[in-house]
This record gives sequence, structure tokens and C-alpha cells, in this order.
Amino acid sequence: MVDNWGTFRGDVARTGRIAAEDGPGESVSVAWQVTIEDVVDAFEDDSSWDEAILQSDHTQPIVADDYLILMVQYQQLRDQDVGSRQLLAIDPSGSIEWTREFPRVAVLDGLRFLMPKLDDGLLYLPNPPEDYLSNEGDEDGDSNGTRKTLGVTVLDPETGDLERELDLGSPSTGSLLVEDGTIFAATFDPDHSGVSAFDAESGAEQWSVDTYPYHDSSVFGSLFADTIVYGRRTGDEVPTVLVARNIEDGSLRWETTLDFSDPYFEFAEAPLDFVPVTIVDDIYTTGSGFYSGRPTPLVALDTDEGTEQYRYRPPGIEGENNPLAESSEMSGQDIDELPPASGVYGMPLPMDDLVVATGYGAIDGNDDPDVRYCLGIEDESLAWSLEIEANDLGSPVAAGDVIYLSTETGVKAISTGGERLDSIEYEDHESVTGSGGTSVPAIGNGLLYVPTETGIAAIE
Repeated sequence: MVDNWGTFRGDVARTGRIAAEDGPGESVSVAWQVTIEDVVDAFEDDSSWDEAILQSDHTQPIVADDYLILMVQYQQLRDQDVGSRQLLAIDPSGSIEWTREFPRVAVLDGLRFLMPKLDDGLLYLPNPPEDYLSNEGDEDGDSNGTRKTLGVTVLDPETGDLERELDLGSPSTGSLLVEDGTIFAATFDPDHSGVSAFDAESGAEQWSVDTYPYHDSSVFGSLFADTIVYGRRTGDEVPTVLVARNIEDGSLRWETTLDFSDPYFEFAEAPLDFVPVTIVDDIYTTGSGFYSGRPTPLVALDTDEGTEQYRYRPPGIEGENNPLAESSEMSGQDIDELPPASGVYGMPLPMDDLVVATGYGAIDGNDDPDVRYCLGIEDESLAWSLEIEANDLGSPVAAGDVIYLSTETGVKAISTGGERLDSIEYEDHESVTGSGGTSVPAIGNGLLYVPTETGIAAIE
């Protein structure tokens, strides 16, 4: 289990599970929400912000001891020159303890790559080159200025004070993974794409390999023992390749090609949003992290050689309701000749002998491809299923034996036996805006922190 939710999905193995006492328990209710408007009201005294129409975004949240940490960016639609990118520290009561301002990214979607990471009591934030920023800052290269190459800003999570600035030397932006004094970076520029390791104290490069890591996902890599595992591709038409490298020198341990099309969908594309794998004894992936309805299976592999152990996909929907009939690649085929359609997606959640995931298919007599399920998979077969009335399902997380599943309409608390324990519907809470559904919550301080469309909600 995770000790502290200091990075995406809790830890560098992307475990997604923390001790029971760190979560809200079996019953759930809304404790508070912090919105982008709250941030503006607290820190902007410029009258031009009055009744502003805002566009905004924020990173996935993490927990650093007592504080929830996330990066937000907001600006006026009527005046693109007015805006701010800030790192926030929020205490368990919902009060903003401190904030630190950074230059805005030029494209709001680029904010997702700037998620903070916690390692050895310090926060690490990617500091993108000036070509990725929308405004100029000081030229001293610190976190409130701009730089020519990718940097890392290191902060004290208790105060937001600057500890040091590191220069990684890459002219492109990238995603970071930080663990035990080493920074692993995936960079995505066409002329400078690769995976590298740096000393977290000095920024000195330890090793680097040219490769093409998946750049559509904002989160890079997973770690187990002395190995880093990540997905790469060499073109849009080839299958995903899962790569394992020694973290000490970058040497290759193994590579495994993941063919997500077998056995049902011959024409399945390589997932466009390949997210980090989950590692709990074995390696688990569905390939597709956030796109509901993709026809990908759950795949389990061993850690020694990347050998596939098994794959699971629910029974497929056939006949006139088969969603593959709408695929351009299937046009002209008789409906009865189409392969059955089903899939598992989202990041898997291993819980002892159970693997929890989300998916769709011909489950419990269902023939509607738009019906979504939370699935409990055990011994390579379906142990239980729970229908979820929502279109977009997030990846499940857990505190102890309670599973939490966020959707665009609310949050579900589920037992390891597939029983619905409790739920929250956002429409019943005027203070809570809807969620994008696919964000991954954080857990800590007895709270479930759920990203919403305009901020973050705490569930107790």
C-alpha cells in the first residue's frame, strides 16, 4: 500500500491503494470544495477580475503530509493577457495555506504535464522552456522567470519556499517521475525525444536513451525494485511496446509488444493515451487510461521478463447493438460477421487476489454498449460487476478495503465484494461542480480529493 499519496496514483508503482485510516471510510459526504474562483478571490486584487469569465485547468492532485498540492491556471477569456499559474497548498479544512506563482503555459492543455511530485520531503515541479510559456518573466532562470531548457523547481511543501533550481538541458518540455533522489524525465520534442535519469540534488545526467515514449499521457513511467517500466511507440500504426530498463544505468531489461486487439477486435489501434502500468507483484495494464468504450483487455505480465500471464475482456456485445458496426474500418461487413465488442479501461487496481477495473460488454444480459461497469476480476474471470450510471468513469482507487470510483456525476464507495456502500451525486450539492470523470483522485488526511471541472472537492 501507499505510505503517502505523493505522486500520480499514490506512488511510483501506481498502486492506487492506501491504508484505511487515510481515507473517508465506507460512507461519503462532501466536506468542502476549492474552486478557481476561490483562488482568484483570495489572491487577485486587480479590479479587472471583477465578474471575469474564466477558462481554467489544473493538474492531478497529490498529498504532501498535511497539505493537498496541485497546480492551477486561469485567465480571462476577454483578455488573454490577464491570468495566472499558481501552485496551491490546501490544508485539511479547505484553507489555502500558501501559493506560489509561475509563468503561464501557452496552451492550457500543457498544464497537465506540470503535475508536482513528492520525494524525500520535497516537491519537484517541471519548469518548461520559455517556448512553452505565454508570457516572459525574469531572465534569472528561477521559478518565477523563464529559461531556454527544461528545468525542475524544488520546493519545501510546508512553506512553498524555493530549495533549488535544476537545469535538465532539454529544449523540450516533458513528464517527470521522481524517486529516491533520482529524476526520470521523458521528453517529447521531435528532435529531442527520449528517457533520461538525473541526480535530484545536482541535476547531473546519469544516463539517457533515445526513444519515443508516449507523449499523449501526462504521466510517465512506473517503478518496481531497480526497474523503470514505460510504454513507447515508433509510429502511429504499430502496437505499444512496454519497455523495462535498469534505473542505475538505463540498460534494457526486456521489451514486450502489447497487442491489445486480441482476441476480439482485429483493427484496434494502439491506445492514444497509454498511461503508466500498475505494479503490484505483477504488471497490470489496460492500455487505454481514459477513453471509455475502447476495446482493450486487461493484461497481466510478470516483472522478470515481461511475459504475458493472462488477459481478460468481458463477453462481447453482438448483433445490431455491436458498436463496431459504426467503425469505418468495419464498413461493408455483415453485422453477424463482426467480432463481439467489449473492453476494459482505466488504470487497474490490484487488491490482493482481486483486480478492480472499469469496462463494458455483454454483462448480466446487457446488450447496450453505453452501459458502464465497475468490474472485479479474479482468477482471470469476472467475480462481480456493478453497473455505474455515468458515461465517464475514472480509475478506481482504494483506502483499505473500500474502493472509490469517481465519475462525471459523483463518487461511488464500493466494497471488495462489489457492493455499493455509499455514493455522492454532485447534482445534490450546489457547491460542487461536476467532474470530468476521468481524473484520478488522491487520498490522505481522512479525505478523498476529487478533481472537479473548476477545482477540487474533498470527500469525508
